[in-house]
Amino acid sequence: PSSRPPAALPSTAVPTPSSGGGSPAAAGSLNKVGQGIVIINTTLQYSSERAAGTGMVINAADGLVLTNNHVIEGSTKITATVAATGQTFKATVVGYDVTGDIALIRLQDFSGLHAVPLGDSGKVRTGDSVTALGNAEGRSQIVTAAGRITGVNKTITANDSSGVVKSETLHGMFQTDAAIVSGDSGGPLVNASGQVIGINTA
Repeated sequence: PSSRPPAALPSTAVPTPSSGGGSPAAAGSLNKVGQGIVIINTTLQYSSERAAGTGMVINAADGLVLTNNHVIEGSTKITATVAATGQTFKATVVGYDVTGDIALIRLQDFSGLHAVPLGDSGKVRTGDSVTALGNAEGRSQIVTAAGRITGVNKTITANDSSGVVKSETLHGMFQTDAAIVSGDSGGPLVNASGQVIGINTA
């Protein structure tokens, strides 16, 4: 399992820009994060196939949502549904980084957005309690998975048989034993204070 700064893999997360020890984030502190989570649905380029993932609002004023590149890769249509309200918006890609598996999308004609609270991924240590949130298995609902950081600054190779990029080597990842599954990609990895310190990636 892994995560990256803003990101996490199936059970790896990429670190995001405070983390501390303690128990998993309580429901109250997860509520603020939950307000900023979106369920991403895409239509793929060469067929009518659909894919699903997760994203998090990082700038409510501009409608900017952070997700994984592999969530939006090859898509011709992207929609994002705010999990807390059910509002659905069309989205366009602002930019992406294949080597970091990160993408930024912008919601169109949006209203009532809330950004997720960001923590400091530089303070994350092995043993810290975390909670991963995401659209697990693409079931259009946000599921939480509690765990701990089991490694920091990891390098992994992630494989995706369905994507254009079949495998990628990712650096600077958090490893976690939180049960991250397909569909959680692009969702937040949250510290015990209810702040986002990574993005679920693999």
